[in-house]
Amino acid sequence: MALRKLLDSPPDSPYAKLPPIHIIFLKIEDSPRVVAWNFEESCASPTCIKNNKTAVISDGHSLTKITLFEAVSGRVAEGGAYFMKGHTLLGRSPPFTINVGSGTQFFQGSKIDCPAELHSRAEALLHPASPLVELRNCWAQQGLMSLEGVVVELSAVRKVESGKEAVPLRKLVLQQDTTTIKLSLWREAAVEPIIVGETIKLTHVKSLRTEYGIQVNTTNFTKVEKQQSSQTLDIIGVLKEGGATSTSNPPDAVFEVLLQSGETMYIEEALWEAPFDDAISQGPLKVEASVTGKTITAIKIK
Repeated sequence: MALRKLLDSPPDSPYAKLPPIHIIFLKIEDSPRVVAWNFEESCASPTCIKNNKTAVISDGHSLTKITLFEAVSGRVAEGGAYFMKGHTLLGRSPPFTINVGSGTQFFQGSKIDCPAELHSRAEALLHPASPLVELRNCWAQQGLMSLEGVVVELSAVRKVESGKEAVPLRKLVLQQDTTTIKLSLWREAAVEPIIVGETIKLTHVKSLRTEYGIQVNTTNFTKVEKQQSSQTLDIIGVLKEGGATSTSNPPDAVFEVLLQSGETMYIEEALWEAPFDDAISQGPLKVEASVTGKTITAIKIK
């Protein structure tokens, strides 16, 4: 139980050297992190990415997650057992987080046997569950969740200070049936290619009660998912002015098309070719299209 004791026991002094600890690396995964962003108008793009790794370590009884920075990640291997020396603790009170720095050493050690239950817990620690929740019920959900809906409002990307970093932030409004909620997209999620009208799924988001009410935020685990389908569409009109704007860098113009059914969809200007204008002037334009949410991602005349 050496690992649990380390995480739960305050050191004798802030400068106390921690004894070596015998551990095994149950899981190691790539975990690149953007550490610097370039901001230009309403867009952001990464300028410096650190190729870190996230690892789950165990002493055979308990486990914890650590970050292996790029400079030290090549010193260990998944499944390897080591005596770790020169690590420190982060946090003001238990449970602490283990910090692995450039001075941390890993001495190859004897094998550690871990029960299957620990391997399952390690997998869950790296890939936490994110149950799909209806928007109308998300306020009561504890922990991580996934949400689906149509994007009905989308702000520009803006630069905000988070700790000592400048990171991108974008706000969107998601609608499902008659329920709408506001979400904050942080870091990589803020620069995902999303446009108004798309149906998206946001995984691993979390609600937080603040002095301004309930807020829903993305996390480091969040992924933006879109379902693509092949459809036959009858387009009867196209709106080239006042369309939505994608999150590409630089932004691309987005046209809105009207279908014979009365529904509208979106298509980037680059995909709308001159022959389509000629064809639509003669009547409904019948096309085969790949559709993600309410966005046409590929199109050809049928």
